Amino acid sequence: MVSTQQILQKRKRVSKKNKKSWRKHTEISDVEEFLQARIREERTGGNPTEKADNDLFYIDKSDIFQTTKTKLASMKCHSELQIDTRVAPVVGRNGPSKKKKKRKKAPLATPDVTMGTSAEKKQGVYDIWGSKSNNLSDSKRDPCLPPPVEPPAFYKTSDTKLAAVELPHAGTSYNPTFNDHQELLQSALEVEVKKEKAKLKATRDAAPPIQITEEDYIKEMSIGLNQAESESEEEKEGEVETDSQAKGTVSCERKTRAQRNREKAEKLKAEEIATAKQEKQHLHQMNRIKAIQKEIKKEEKELSAKTELRQAKNLEKETKPGKYGPGKFLGDDPEFVLPEEVSSSLRQMVTPSNNVQERFTSFQKRNMIEVRKKVAPHRKYKLKSVEKWRKKLPEEIDELVKMKRKKKKIKLSE
Repeated sequence: MVSTQQILQKRKRVSKKNKKSWRKHTEISDVEEFLQARIREERTGGNPTEKADNDLFYIDKSDIFQTTKTKLASMKCHSELQIDTRVAPVVGRNGPSKKKKKRKKAPLATPDVTMGTSAEKKQGVYDIWGSKSNNLSDSKRDPCLPPPVEPPAFYKTSDTKLAAVELPHAGTSYNPTFNDHQELLQSALEVEVKKEKAKLKATRDAAPPIQITEEDYIKEMSIGLNQAESESEEEKEGEVETDSQAKGTVSCERKTRAQRNREKAEKLKAEEIATAKQEKQHLHQMNRIKAIQKEIKKEEKELSAKTELRQAKNLEKETKPGKYGPGKFLGDDPEFVLPEEVSSSLRQMVTPSNNVQERFTSFQKRNMIEVRKKVAPHRKYKLKSVEKWRKKLPEEIDELVKMKRKKKKIKLSE
């Protein structure tokens, strides 16, 4: 629709000779409105006048309009027939009952204490107060307490599979059996033997002292005395070299046809011999297929043995301490008691171990603390020695004063 304001406006006379001016001064607002309406219809699903009835309407097959008792009770029109809880109930002549119903006390939240299984009880090692599920659900947790902190995924207490407290050897008990005590002493002996071998190796590998004999002394002192003999030997060596060079010279004469044919025949013969040898080797390998199969089986067995050894080493590495510093983990010496010192009661028992030291070494073994060296008491800086003037003689003091005066004069002259 054209508005009255557009009609009242005077029509401008503009030249439309060029395509540019024609585009500039033509009105295309109605075309743009039509295109926008078309785009809006496409966005909203198309023009409803062009659609069929099946696309616009659908049959509701839900159970809203089914008149069952539960549906009637839930309908708003029947809500007035239901009991209103906001209205007080009609009280009889006697009035409401004064007897208060006793509320049942809620049972106290008891922890899920589960004794060990039958297999664990037979073994004799199980936690009395342990529970099957340590992770309590949100409903069982105390709402007054803060929630437990979950550590991050990359957090690790230790990389090893060693236990925090290792079980001691059976021979270290206060009344051990003979065999257990002997095994403990044997392990301690092996450790000491290894230490002694390491000491012997260190002394053996060291450079031995140099021993000079009389012959070596005479030979060393007589070097350079017999010069005439050494000169004659050098001349002889020079003559031998000249003779060998003369023999090694190649003649530049041209070969005859017979010589060339002979060389060609020799070359062909050598090639035939090489091919025959190769064929012979090939046939030999074909005949020894069974031997080759045995060799392959042997190699496979060796490879499997190597893989088993590698796996065993990897398992040992899981229990061994890693290197997290310049020091090397040595560990404590095995604790043992001599047969004379073994006691039959706890009161007479002597404990050579130190609990603090044992815990410290356990931390190092489980890669929780780096290996540290015991630092001996030492001085960080060197002591500065100062000679006091009052300890010197008066003559020495006069000399020092003169030296200082001379130094001052030299500085002033410069």
